Amino acid sequence: MVFDGRIIGGITVFVAVAKAGSYARAADQVGLSRSGVGKAIARLEERTGMRLFDRTSRALKLTDQGRGFLEEVTPLLERLGAIAMPDTTEGVRGRLRVSTDAAFGPFLLVPALPDLMAAHPQLRIDLLVRDRIDNLLVEGVDVAIRFGEPDARGLDKRAILQSRVVTCATPAYLEAHGVPATPESIVDHHNCIRLFDDLTGKPHSWDFQNGSGDVRSVAPDCGLVVNDAPLLVAAALNHIGIVRLLDFVAEEHLRDGRLVEVLPDWNRRMWPAYLYTPETAYPSPAIQAFEQFVFTRDFGGRSRP
Repeated sequence: MVFDGRIIGGITVFVAVAKAGSYARAADQVGLSRSGVGKAIARLEERTGMRLFDRTSRALKLTDQGRGFLEEVTPLLERLGAIAMPDTTEGVRGRLRVSTDAAFGPFLLVPALPDLMAAHPQLRIDLLVRDRIDNLLVEGVDVAIRFGEPDARGLDKRAILQSRVVTCATPAYLEAHGVPATPESIVDHHNCIRLFDDLTGKPHSWDFQNGSGDVRSVAPDCGLVVNDAPLLVAAALNHIGIVRLLDFVAEEHLRDGRLVEVLPDWNRRMWPAYLYTPETAYPSPAIQAFEQFVFTRDFGGRSRP
């Protein structure tokens, strides 16, 4: 039997389409035109005698045969990729697409990137700020970092660190409105700035914890709700109200006196950050190098979960 190497290329395109959910997104990942992807799928269906996708003007879905074929070929492609990879992360090269949120990216990851890039000078990094994690595979992202409890199917996830949640406001705001004595007093007597929860589309509740482990949850009717960390900081510094920030976001402003911590006995809540990667038995050397770097990095001495 003569081996047809074009089948491997067709299978690679098929897997990309199945994971991306469209020809256009798969085309970006495999370096073909949209029509080239369509032709590759048509040739693969002809060679295998299977109809792999149901196509309509609005959707592209795997058939039962397509799902079975995907389950069969995915581990084989991963194994082929592993054979072609070097055994170590030395000499890592290529492009790595990293997705992060608006807190971890600018405040923790970017200051650390010079060391990673110095260790792997042939590595090229695309750094993307994204609010959600669910499009990681669709957008061709290799690795993502997010704060918050993990809620992502089909991805490997590992905790990186924890950050303390700090309640604070400007001295001018506190002089005008007073200092809250309890978490509940914020609800009735203060303006506040809250952050949208991307999963629910509603503002995050404020969960306070003291040194004894007691937890109080409040949901103040805030005058302002925003969707990223820099906006939280800007709003607080402009005296709009009380805000809750991750400690590394607040620390410079607290040190300089532009913000003042309030309710310090109730600021013991820890918020975790997780690293996400696609589920695969054989991650690329670039992903391995990034993981090794992240999990050996100090990040300002912050505790690991």
